[in-house]
Parts: sequence; C-alpha cells; structure tokens
Amino acid sequence: MLSSLHYPSAHGQGNSDVSSHAARPEDNRFTVEVLDKKLNEPMELTVLPDSRVIFVERRGNIRLYDPKQNKTRLLAHLPIYLGSEDGLLGVTKDPHFERTNWLYFFYSPAGEKAVQRIARFTMKDDSLLLSSEKVLLEFPLLRACCHSGGSLAFGPDGNLFISAGDNTYPSASSGFAPLDERADRIAFDSQKSAANTDDLRGKILRITPQSDGTYTIPDDNLFPKDGTSGRPEIYTMGNRNPFRISIDPKTSYLYWGEVGPDAGTDSLHRGPKGYDEINQARQAGNFGWPYFIGDNKPYRPYNFATQQSGELFDALAPVNTSVNNTGAKTLPPAQKAFIWYPYLASPEFPEAGEGGRTAMAGPVFYTDQFASAPYSFPPYYDGKLLIYDWMRNWIKAVTMDNQGNYQKMEPFLPTRTFSKPVDMEFGPDGSLYVLEYGTFWKSENEDSQLIRIQYHKNNRRPIARISADKMVGAAPLTVKLSSKGSFDYDKEDSLAFVWKLKDGTVISRNSTATYTFKKPGTQEITLAAIDPSGETAQTTLEVKVGNAPPVVRINTTANRSFYWGKQDIPYQVRVEDQEDDQRTPANLNRTQIRFDYLPQGKDLALLTSTSQSDNGKGGVQGKQLITQSGCTGCHAYDKRTVGPGFIEISQRYLGKNKRQELVDKVQNGGSGNWGEVAMAAHPQLKKEVISEMIDYILTLSDEKKVASLPMTGVVSTGTHGSEGGTYYLTATYTDQGANGIEPLTGRDTLLLRSPIQMAYDADTSHGVMIRKADGRARFTQNDAFIAFRRIDLSQIHSLSIRASASDNIEGTLEIRVNGEKGPVISQKSLSPGSKWVNFDMPIKPMSGFQNLYFIYKTTSKTIGIWQTFDLSAITFRRKSDEE
Repeated sequence: MLSSLHYPSAHGQGNSDVSSHAARPEDNRFTVEVLDKKLNEPMELTVLPDSRVIFVERRGNIRLYDPKQNKTRLLAHLPIYLGSEDGLLGVTKDPHFERTNWLYFFYSPAGEKAVQRIARFTMKDDSLLLSSEKVLLEFPLLRACCHSGGSLAFGPDGNLFISAGDNTYPSASSGFAPLDERADRIAFDSQKSAANTDDLRGKILRITPQSDGTYTIPDDNLFPKDGTSGRPEIYTMGNRNPFRISIDPKTSYLYWGEVGPDAGTDSLHRGPKGYDEINQARQAGNFGWPYFIGDNKPYRPYNFATQQSGELFDALAPVNTSVNNTGAKTLPPAQKAFIWYPYLASPEFPEAGEGGRTAMAGPVFYTDQFASAPYSFPPYYDGKLLIYDWMRNWIKAVTMDNQGNYQKMEPFLPTRTFSKPVDMEFGPDGSLYVLEYGTFWKSENEDSQLIRIQYHKNNRRPIARISADKMVGAAPLTVKLSSKGSFDYDKEDSLAFVWKLKDGTVISRNSTATYTFKKPGTQEITLAAIDPSGETAQTTLEVKVGNAPPVVRINTTANRSFYWGKQDIPYQVRVEDQEDDQRTPANLNRTQIRFDYLPQGKDLALLTSTSQSDNGKGGVQGKQLITQSGCTGCHAYDKRTVGPGFIEISQRYLGKNKRQELVDKVQNGGSGNWGEVAMAAHPQLKKEVISEMIDYILTLSDEKKVASLPMTGVVSTGTHGSEGGTYYLTATYTDQGANGIEPLTGRDTLLLRSPIQMAYDADTSHGVMIRKADGRARFTQNDAFIAFRRIDLSQIHSLSIRASASDNIEGTLEIRVNGEKGPVISQKSLSPGSKWVNFDMPIKPMSGFQNLYFIYKTTSKTIGIWQTFDLSAITFRRKSDEE
C-alpha cells in the first residue's frame, strides 16, 4: 500500500534549485517592529489584502490592527467556552475577501453543547457582523481535557483545511501513547479520535466552503465522499495536536507542527520517547498517532488494567481494536514525519536544538508571489518553509529540493530570541507578521505581541534607540533623553530625529531632548530616527511619574571588595524614600537585610539582581538556572500557568523530604499531581543542575526562613570553611507605591570575595590567552592587559603576584587605574626566565572603586603564543597581612 502513494513534483514551475541562490542575507537587512503588545493569549492571525491584520485571542476577542492608524482595536467578542485548551482558536480570511468580506473562525461556543465550531462571518465597514454567522461545521468533544488544535488555512484551490486535536488526556500514560480502554476512561484513549475513521478529532479536515454557508467534499480526501469508509471531511488522520498548519500556495502541500508526547526516554515495554514533528502531506494519509511517532517508531499495545504490553504496532497495516473505536478497524498505512525531534538533541535534525518543544509550521515563501511587494523576502528564501517552536523560541528556514524532500534547516534571525511565536503569515507587502504568545501559558503577558518583520533590499531602515537618565520618579519629573546608539547600517546616511509624546506633541527635533512631566501617571515618549530617504524607525519608552524609587545604602568601614579569612564586617543600612515615612513600624518592616555565601564558581552577576523574593538561604544559582532552562514557559513564581507556581510547589512539599523525588520527576517527567497537564521530561538537564533548581524552589516556603538582619550590626566571614567563595550582604526596601505608580524596590549589595583572584577570572583582557585549565592568563604581545572592574583599594597596601616569563622575554608589569592609559600605581620589572616567581607590588590605599589594569610592557620581538609572560594569581594584601 505504501508503494501505491504517488508524490508529484513539489514546487512545480517557477521554482529554481534553492542552492543556486545567493548566500543567506545579513540579519541587519531585516527589521522587527512591534505593532501591538500586552495581548491576552493571541492564537492565530490573518492579513487582509490592504495589510490590516485580524488576530484572535483565546478568550474570545477578535482584534483588528490598522497600519494606517498604527492602532489595534477590538473588532468583536465571541462568547466562548474557555475550559482546558478550548476557546477562540483560529481565524482565516476567505480567498476572495476583497469581494466577499468573509472571515472564518474556529471556536468553542459557550453553552451546554460541547462542540467545536467552524463558522463564517461577514465584515462590513470595519465591523464584524455577529448576526451574519454561518455555521459550516460542528463536531462534538469531551470538555474534560486537552488537545484542541484549531488552525484554519485555505489552499490555492479554495479548499479550507481545519486542524483538530485528539481531545485526549495525555498525563496518565507516562508520556507514551494514551491507549487506556478501561471503562469510563474514554478521555484517556486517543484511539477514540485520532485513530477513528468516523471521528473528526485528531484530524486535519479539508472541505470546500460554498457561498450559502454549507460545504462540499473535494476530490482525493482520505475516504470516499459517500462516507462509507470514514468521514469524508478527513484529509489526514493520526494527529495528536496539529496546532498550526499552512498550505504551500503552489503545490497545495499541507504542512503542520505536531505537538508530541512527553516521555523523555525509550521504554522496552511501552515504546519510543516523545518527539515533536513537522509534517508534510502531499496527499491524504494516516500519520500514525497514537500508534507511531517520528519516523514511524512504533508503540506497543498496553493494558492499563494488567500493565501488560503487546507486540509492536505495524506501520504497514495498523489496526484499531479499541472498545472506544466507532470506525473501521483496519487503517491506512502510517506516514513518516517530515522532521522529528525529542527533548535531547536530535541526531537527524541537530539544528532543532534541545529542551522543551512545541513544533509549529509556518508558510512556504515564493519570490514571484511578491514580485512588486516593497518588503518581499530575498530570493534566498524562495521555496523555503518556515517552521517555529513555541517553547524553544526560534524560527527556522527549511530548504527542500525540487521534489519537496528535506535538505537542511537553518536559523532565521538567530540574533533575535522570539517570545513564544504562535502564528505567522506573509502580508501583501511582503512583510512577515508574527504573533508572540509571551512567557506564561494562559496569561496576559507583558511580552505578548504582534510583530512585523520586513526585509530591506536596498536602503536599510535605521535603528532607533532611546535612553533616559530617569525612567521613574516623583512629579514633577524632568527627564533627559538621548538617541545615543541609534544608527544606520548604510553608514553614509545621516539621521534626523523627532521626539513625540503619546498625544503626538513634538517636543524636540534634536538628537537629545529634555522634558518635564508635571502630572503623575505612566507616560510615553517616542523617538523616530529618519534617514535621508524617509525610511523611519521608531521606539517608545515608558516613564512612570509619581513615585520616587527608594534609595538604599549599605555603609561599612571595611573594604567593600574583599574579606580576609574570619573577619567581622560592621555595617549600617540607610533608606531614603520621598513618599514613605520609614519611621512608622509598617515601613520599618519593608526593609529586608540578608547575608549569605555563594561558593566559588557561581555567577556573581546574579547577586546584584536578586529579587525580594529570595529568602536568604541561598538559591540564587538555582533561580538563574530555572530561567536559563526555560522553566518559566510552564511555571510562574506565584501563580499557576501550565503547571503550578513555584511557591505552591514549595508549600506542598514543605518538610516532606521529597527533594530526590522532585529531582527525578523534573528529569523524567510525570503526571497526576497537579491536574490535566503532564510534567514534561527534561533529560537534557544534569541532575546536579536540577538539584540546585529544586533547592531554590523548596526554600520559598521554608518556615525557617532567615529573619531580616537589623539595620545596624556586624556580620562575619570565614564561616563556610572554604576559600574562594563570595559573601554578600543585600539590603532591599520596597515602598508603598504612590500616585497610581506601583511599589518600587531599592537595593544595595555588598559583595566580598576572596583576596586571592585568579588572573583568568579578569573582567576583560586584550592580547591575552585565557587558559583556565592551566591556571593562567598568557600575555602574548606588548601592551597586553587584563582588567578587574570596581575594585575597592581602601586599606590595600600591596598586591602579591605569581608570574612567569619565558627565557627570551624581558619586560615590566604595570598596574594602572581606570584605563590602560591611566595613572601607574605600581610597576615591577621581570628578567628573562623567571619561572613562577612570587613578588610584591606595593601601592598606596585609594578610596572608592577603581578599575584595575595589569599591563605587560616589553621590547622583546619574540613575544607571542610560545614566548610569553604568564600571570597566575593576584593577592590583595592589607598592611596587617604584611607584618
């Protein structure tokens, strides 16, 4: 049966071999413009012929972006059922929209009738006529759970494609195929839907809408038009959750992303680990779920009552014997995925990366369809498919040969990290419009937005950058604004600038501006950078007026950079807030003072940005690892999104000694503890990394949280028994907010590190090979240097140096402050052949922080990577250390 499938030429006439095109264009020829932001669960968009954009939000809002006004407004609201993953999920325009003004929507209507609905509405005079609704198709669903699909797309022949998920609870199958046939477990059996020829769920449908609101069945769907072998609307079956689909406008090939199951490893008794898929359907077919995944890796039948497994399913002749199947038992042969990848790096598709995954398919681009479009993508992308991943925040361009076979994938705009892309479509001007869902699931996200990506073939759009000396403060607030950093890639272009308030008032036409905001509230200033041809880039800055941020200072008589063994550090915390009276008991409690230790090798940069939520029991590294690992895609700090919030997790496991169990669950995945959504496996994370993350989470509700230290006191170093780590004293004060501006937090941190600093840990260097494995920094040229930023030299009388010079190298080590040309505060000559010698370089104590440069001066012509001056360790010494 497999050999009988016919695959016609993929791209037809007008598509040349992609390899003949020029190299990938520079990223700087693309501009990314935010058209609207702070959206509420955006799902799908469609671009109208006049470049207006219709997009829908899951909670029922239909919005219209008008490029002429550069504004978005609410077009209409559909009453919807919002449970599980249902809601307003899809939208597309009629192929003849300029004549018909028809829009099609996929939504879950409110009311007791549990169905998914595909309906047509008429748009008239910038309004959507809700009374014009024509219901094309409805199909029943279980409102218990999951996997709704919901994407709509028209093919070039006028056929409407509709994606529908398998409506199956995935979390009780350990991340493998949900095949639970026990009584009252129909919601846990995907065979009732995806593998059921008589059910429209777990399918991609193809119908031909008619003008009267009905539809007909096109030729060559999967089953005959008379419905004798299965529902005639079905184009593909065996789908788990085909969330975003697209149709090749020349070949009519269907592409979609299939969101896959969660198992992190293969199981001998159940089957393969989970994969996400990008699929290509050249004609109707069965794509395997829930019996196969990826390139037809087979699962085993599994009896959930006896926990016994059967023989592997046969891709050539799959059979559905489930008690929940109402259709045919013998199914069409399973088709392999086009692209597939697991949590770990894929051997077949390593460019997909690793981590969480939610695959989606975007459009296939053709140059000749945008021949006169001002922002058309270049010929390099001709015939390429754009795919994207919601969890991994990337877009890739897939190259295919002339038969549509996969050749390679590569990053699209790799210098930009997208914020959960959820849909994309090319507009008539050649721009690529992208909806970004934002960080948290089922949330109104700050970073949720509609963006427009444009290509500039000749004159490139300038880059506008805006900065202010103050972005928050009491009213009246005078702000100094700068366009510093704005530039044009076409370097011969000079830029003009225009500064505007939100109401359009121009406040300056210079490169800088000064403005005084007299009224409290959140204000906006927009900077436009304009090149000689009129190409304009804009950027906007929010200024919050009415609440001055608190000023927190930690005063100490000790050195502010280093500690020496066991040492008492006296401190005094001072807080100033323009609106609050710190003398009141309530405001006194707003100050939090913590003292803790970070072992050697951890990231010091984290300490200056820790939030008030950190409880002083460590966990700073764990918090950063959570952010780096993408955990915030499913979990927030203090609220439920996909999964529970970190505080809620901490509260549940408080005092229950479940640390190792939680580590295993993060790595291997799990389900059943927090609701319908499974915990994805994270096999790419090492257990020691997960352990640090869990340690941080478990401290959030620890009843033994460290109490805030007093405003004045003494802390002691040397209590951890190891050298090389960093002690940090952090003081924060969060005010009450004022004049409608939210509470603000002021912070000061005193970082005390070991006085022994390794040269390879320098903050910056020039002409130096950093050889951490060898414990050295290798100076390879005259005037080579390393530098340490913000070093407090008060109380420091000398630096002890460990260094080495090659046999033919003679020179001088200089110590300078605040630049490689700054004042010399000490110097030492080294003779050739000085092999790992220790010597002191005396200095005079200096107040305040200094940038410290260690510069090697030599006249030796042979200095290079083999004849060098090597610097190992630098020890900062007080006078008492020298006695």
